Amino acid sequence: MYRTKHFRWKLTHVLAILAHLGLTVAASTSYIYNLNKGTRMAEWRSLSLQTSGDSVPCRFAVLGGLGTFGTFDVAVRGLLLTCLAVGAIGAVLNAAIFTLLLSMEPNRIMLTEGEQHWRKQVVTFFGCVLNLLLAGAGVGLAGTLGTRTADSKSLIAPLVWALIQATLSLAVAIFDAVKNHNEGKDLLD
Repeated sequence: MYRTKHFRWKLTHVLAILAHLGLTVAASTSYIYNLNKGTRMAEWRSLSLQTSGDSVPCRFAVLGGLGTFGTFDVAVRGLLLTCLAVGAIGAVLNAAIFTLLLSMEPNRIMLTEGEQHWRKQVVTFFGCVLNLLLAGAGVGLAGTLGTRTADSKSLIAPLVWALIQATLSLAVAIFDAVKNHNEGKDLLD
């Protein structure tokens, strides 16, 4: 079923793993670049309205007061940490699934073709579900990063890698499902 001779299949999986690693590297580079750009959290005590010498605390701060902390705000920091998590988890899990599929390649004499196909089908199913979830996470990250790129141009690299990661995760899921279906049609159980 998953013969190692399938160059396109192996290339698709390797590219998906590299896309997740690329997302991790782009997010970490952007995170490190923006560390010194006013990323401290706003304190409610420092946000106050000055009226004739008296300071009146304002619980619902005027948004103009938040601009003094720089354009790289705390929400962007959280987005970059999410990109790091999605990239690292996606790379590790896709590498594990790819290794599992390659390890199931040798024919076991004790198992019938149907049993071998069933084992590969279970791994493929979980791999497809995982890649669909990662594609959804990549689309969500790309959408959110796209709205923030006007504030910080350093988010362009994670945005591009999130789009690449989402596209390749979806391609791997579809390619695995179609390949498993086509090779399962030949079995007579």
